[in-house]
Amino acid sequence: MTKSIDIQLLTEVLRHAPDGVAVVAGEQGATSVVYGNATLAALLRRPEEWLEERPLEDIEVEAPADPTMTSTGVGMRVRLKRVDSSSVECERWAVTLPEGRVALYYRPLARSAPGALAAALERSSGLSTREHLMEVLRRDWSIGQRDGRTLTVIHLDLDAWLDYQEVFGRGASENAMRQVGRTIATATKRASDVVAQVADNGFLVLGVAMEPVSARQFAEQLIARVRSLAIHHPRSSSGRYLTMSAGVVTVAPPRELGCEAILAAAALALQHAQAEGGNRVESGELG
Repeated sequence: MTKSIDIQLLTEVLRHAPDGVAVVAGEQGATSVVYGNATLAALLRRPEEWLEERPLEDIEVEAPADPTMTSTGVGMRVRLKRVDSSSVECERWAVTLPEGRVALYYRPLARSAPGALAAALERSSGLSTREHLMEVLRRDWSIGQRDGRTLTVIHLDLDAWLDYQEVFGRGASENAMRQVGRTIATATKRASDVVAQVADNGFLVLGVAMEPVSARQFAEQLIARVRSLAIHHPRSSSGRYLTMSAGVVTVAPPRELGCEAILAAAALALQHAQAEGGNRVESGELG
């Protein structure tokens, strides 16, 4: 007896696969993407809808050594283009599908990110490491001190996260974190934005040249997107679903302070947001 395939279930499985997945079809000498999963979108730092009908050359930095993709099932080194013109080196595997289509699986190489943890984060969510974010923060803080350009830090934290872990366990918690990470990463579309996971349940977003009102609105959009994932949380104090709070600080870096000051101010604003019940944004200032 042939079992029917639940297409919606299969799509969700592919969407959250740890490797980037693209299904491509060739027509009149051109190869275009007919499906791309969330992991691939996060690696490219693009929204998922951007992938649809996109030529393969818009995703890969250069034409692969095997443009006809006849060597299916064989690992091949390629580089993926990111929205900020940077790239991530991957091993690409191809699997032939019916109707002339090919599934491409992209797995970032360990050396494309500093360390095994960074490589794992790249595979699962497309996030930067905290070390990279701090490097960019120190650089942009120095630039801001010189030319007065504003700098924004948004510190995000999942509400009642320990309760969620206690109820659902490690596996479900890790899956929820991947979904949240992808959601935040794909929402930050400016090339200058940097997103990193910090600790077990937090994220930092770094942006430049933002107005305080715009920065707060962006933080509100982020927590709204996380809530819209509708991840069930029976012990949430702010409703049925997993929610997130944010502390946001936008300043022109003063010459007398180091960049640690904006991190401390954002963390304090986050504490106030969670003390007020969570699922909210609080703005902070340098002390």
